[in-house]
Amino acid sequence: MPNDTTLAAAPGSWIADAESVRAATAGPVLTDLTQLGVITARGRDAVEFLQSQLTNDLQHLVVGNLQLNAYCTAKGRLIAVFDCWRNAESVFLQLPREILPAAVKRLSMFVLRAEVKLFDASDDWSCLAAFGPGAAHALAHAGLSAPEAGQTHVTGPALVARLRDSPRVPERFLVLVPRAQAGALRDRLHALQQVDAAAWWWSQIDAGVANVFAATQEKFVPQMINLEVLGGVSFKKGCYPGQEIVARSQYLGKLRRRMAIAHVEGATHAGANVCAQGDAQPVGSVVMAATAPGGGMDLLFESPVDRAMNSVLLANAPDGPRLEVRPLPYALFDPTA
Repeated sequence: MPNDTTLAAAPGSWIADAESVRAATAGPVLTDLTQLGVITARGRDAVEFLQSQLTNDLQHLVVGNLQLNAYCTAKGRLIAVFDCWRNAESVFLQLPREILPAAVKRLSMFVLRAEVKLFDASDDWSCLAAFGPGAAHALAHAGLSAPEAGQTHVTGPALVARLRDSPRVPERFLVLVPRAQAGALRDRLHALQQVDAAAWWWSQIDAGVANVFAATQEKFVPQMINLEVLGGVSFKKGCYPGQEIVARSQYLGKLRRRMAIAHVEGATHAGANVCAQGDAQPVGSVVMAATAPGGGMDLLFESPVDRAMNSVLLANAPDGPRLEVRPLPYALFDPTA
């Protein structure tokens, strides 16, 4: 089945055959995440420069590990969310391709005298997702060391990261490999069923892990999409754009808006309004949405906490389809406590 058939029309939203999505709940599957691109930061000051720009602590990112990170405006609003890794010479930031050029341009404005070069390295990397019950065994059979949850392993040129499980997809791996070696790696993984990339993004929603797309840029501070709970924000590092607002929200108890997960029997899209019944004014926004295994769409949305728990919420408009709010697959807690 071809991948990424709906991404060009609706980044942050994925519509696919429900059977393709359901396959990830039944056995190991594979997809190529061609919609993701990579920024490379190379030079003596690469780590120091990005440390001053991003939300997480790159100085403690070990070579061969994967780190969740983000970039904010001066008002603390998210411009991009990254998966980061590094080697001895460079730092790599993986994010949706549609927002990559603008992210490179904005970061480059602040390089000044730092010895670092930022460029689009998307053509140098392939990102594969292997997920579903039995994915770890399938990777091992292909000669790749499958790490435990939250860990990474390096096998030859490939970095294998195990992401948090979702309630319906117990084994989820990203495999990052230089594009020159990607063909040989795909051949070794030929036994895995190929599925639409929508299945991977649905598993991200099921795991409660969000990304930022053009439709949702500058809508959220990190805590609004639970980024600090997921390990994407360090409150011990130095300053970065928006740091004061992010820290003030955390320490002054102003976390009144959060991300939640829901299902809708209908269609919606990233950036769509979320409304409370009887209220013409939107109370929140859809963060990401994808076809669910049983039909309809699962979605992540942001709204005031009290509205998400106590109101009938509607997607897209005051007369839109009703959201069935479901429990997050992780607890919300204060990492600074």
